[in-house]
Amino acid sequence: MNYQLTGKITPKARPRLGRGGAYLPSNYRDWKDDAIAQLLAQSRPPEPIARAKVSIAIGGKQRGDLDNIAGAILDALVQSGILLDDRLSVVSKLSIEHFPKLALGANIESN
Repeated sequence: MNYQLTGKITPKARPRLGRGGAYLPSNYRDWKDDAIAQLLAQSRPPEPIARAKVSIAIGGKQRGDLDNIAGAILDALVQSGILLDDRLSVVSKLSIEHFPKLALGANIESN
């Protein structure tokens, strides 16, 4: 299956502590909500994928670490119901590459 995310990818953020407990920064929450909406608008499997190899191609000028970008995308895939989970028992292989000259966004393939 092939999925597209448009726009800049916000890397997975560390939880922050506040008076009400732990929370994620608003820019990350906003990005994730948008990413989930984009994924829900695309064709999805009838049931979450229980075993997958995931390949992510990131385009454009992005900031952050590749592992945090991959984590953000995997979280969106899980929360949109495409992947059952992002544990090793589900995602047996993960590859991520950055192509600065491609359009801003991400192309995600799972098989």
